[in-house]
Amino acid sequence: MSTTAADRRQQLLRLSLRAVVSDLTGDQSELHVADLPGGAWLVRDDTMWARLDDRPHRALGAVIALALRHEVDRIEILVGDAELAPIVARRARQWDLPISVRHLDERTPVAVEPAPHAVAPTVPEAHLAFTETITAAGADPVVTHGVLTAEYRGLEIARVVDDEGRARLAVGVGANDREAFRELHIGEAPEASLARVVAAVAEHRVDGARPHPFNTMSPEGYLASALRAEPTAAGVGTLVLTGSAVAPIGAVDAGPVMLVGGGRLFACTTGVDLGAMPDALDTLEARAASGEISETSLTVVVPSRNRLPVLDRLVTAARASVDILEFQ
Repeated sequence: MSTTAADRRQQLLRLSLRAVVSDLTGDQSELHVADLPGGAWLVRDDTMWARLDDRPHRALGAVIALALRHEVDRIEILVGDAELAPIVARRARQWDLPISVRHLDERTPVAVEPAPHAVAPTVPEAHLAFTETITAAGADPVVTHGVLTAEYRGLEIARVVDDEGRARLAVGVGANDREAFRELHIGEAPEASLARVVAAVAEHRVDGARPHPFNTMSPEGYLASALRAEPTAAGVGTLVLTGSAVAPIGAVDAGPVMLVGGGRLFACTTGVDLGAMPDALDTLEARAASGEISETSLTVVVPSRNRLPVLDRLVTAARASVDILEFQ
């Protein structure tokens, strides 16, 4: 989306929020509306109103952080996406805050029921047949959300896809890279292609390496990889990867990397990702319901430099027991 288009979209979101709040409250005064990533918000009296548009299930984190900062009594959330609104409603109940979530149909708010957790699809046997190929090339086979991928130190470098009815190992970092790699290495055996990428990534994805796309992408994955190599830092014997409750929407929506160990859930996050806590709490609920974990407590893992006050504020507002582990 161009800057002009993005600005226009934000203006529409601000207008939409102001109009709906005026309709619902009868307040015809000029309400001050501010932007947040993927939405807009305002505070009227002791209530925060938020209009969420882009990835609302993750934008919920920013809304809660703002509500805590402004010490409001209630949060009213309006979601434009009818499919994601029930997920936002489910995530809203995971916080010790009065939050109402409604789907916005034009200018009409519609009540929504919290969505149940989806069951992850199984991976076809034809896809799982590539597990040994991935391991032999020096990568880690990872299954999340019904997809088998190959990772190296937390970076996805290949995934198994269906191509004209046949399973194929698509090698490369990202969809565009996978397509380009296929064109450049026609006829090369999958294990040879993957080993080539492992060697290229290994050179850069190490501590102290100079900045490179291979080590700046998926910092959460790198953090999780480092913790898996040193699980005693988390107080457990082993850690294994698990998928988040909601599949990421592309690389820009990667979110925290989830690990399970000792019956507990660990969520590895870096930077200032306010969507990480809603992702982690939702995954905690899903994994506890499925029996994958025995403890309904969450550990958020962050590098020491990312232990920011906003994270601590979010922790205090969660219904579940949450602690923070500083690692690296």
